Amino acid sequence: MANDKTTPRGAIRKGHCVLVTGATGFLGRHVLQALRAQEPETRLCVLVRNPAEWHALDWTAALGAVDVIEGGVIGDDAWLRDPRLNGLGGILHLAAVVRHSRRAPADMFETNVQGLLRMVRLAGKHGCRIVFASSSGTVACFNRADKFALEDAPYVDQTVRNWPYYTSKIQAEKQARLLAAELGVSLTVVRPPVLLGPGDHKFRSTGHVIKHLRRQFPFLIHGGMHFVDVRDVAAAIARALRHPAARPVYHLGGTATSIEAFFKMVQDVSGVPAPARVIPQRLAWSLAAVAEEAAARLPQQPKSPLPDPVVIEMAGHWWGIQSRYAEAELGYTSRPPYQTLADTVAWLRTHHPALQR
Repeated sequence: MANDKTTPRGAIRKGHCVLVTGATGFLGRHVLQALRAQEPETRLCVLVRNPAEWHALDWTAALGAVDVIEGGVIGDDAWLRDPRLNGLGGILHLAAVVRHSRRAPADMFETNVQGLLRMVRLAGKHGCRIVFASSSGTVACFNRADKFALEDAPYVDQTVRNWPYYTSKIQAEKQARLLAAELGVSLTVVRPPVLLGPGDHKFRSTGHVIKHLRRQFPFLIHGGMHFVDVRDVAAAIARALRHPAARPVYHLGGTATSIEAFFKMVQDVSGVPAPARVIPQRLAWSLAAVAEEAAARLPQQPKSPLPDPVVIEMAGHWWGIQSRYAEAELGYTSRPPYQTLADTVAWLRTHHPALQR
């Protein structure tokens, strides 16, 4: 049983700060906005490698006063002694390296696994809760569209064993759970699928929508897609930090559909036709593998429009999740998919240099 120091708290006590990692990212942006909207008086701290980058972002000023701590989840740990962390009231760990490829995965494992363990130790030192943004792909990757995973589903280790990103997330969850139990830390893992919505200022999570709008997809393949609105996920993450008895895991699902149906929806809201060709996965993988090999031999050649073979492998699977608890305990709901996609497209057309009209 946890002692008083590590007993999960509800609302953060006055004067205590919430530390957010990954604060300059798509999810970080919306989580910070959700925190400010839900509890305006909460003191916010952000961990960033480059404070100048933080201050240059056009949306950060609207957050009001924020303590900017220079540092990273890996590497030099001098920032851990920053006096502004005294009385730390909670940690939202959103930082991650997301790269769907088998090339040079070492940095991904270091950041995604060791970075989380550092944050769990920090939570143990200050006796506070940590909420970790993981991925639905740790437990939900199927060969059929009618399957789904609940919060207690087993890890899909074997299915994703050749995909470093999901493997790193599984390792992170497992190791963090053991360390949290050892230190008496309250750890809550949230697992969303692909995040869409407005405000993807780094143009990463919405990359496939951008490619559609720019007509850069040569073909589609049969498979599954599961997406959710980043604003809904962010609000639930902020509430999970305050819940007086948050569970170890929450699934934050949205719309699970086929790849063809997804791009038909994007077509409907954008007016840009979806690719007409749908080819077998094996053929798509072979073409992508040839393109990858050519890129390795001739790095000066123009980048191929074909994705990494890992992306092709992933696209042939289905990613259904459901939750027993998120709605009742976190007030979580997922807005209609067409609203999310319309807002995504509208924002991209206003902000992406290649899409501005």
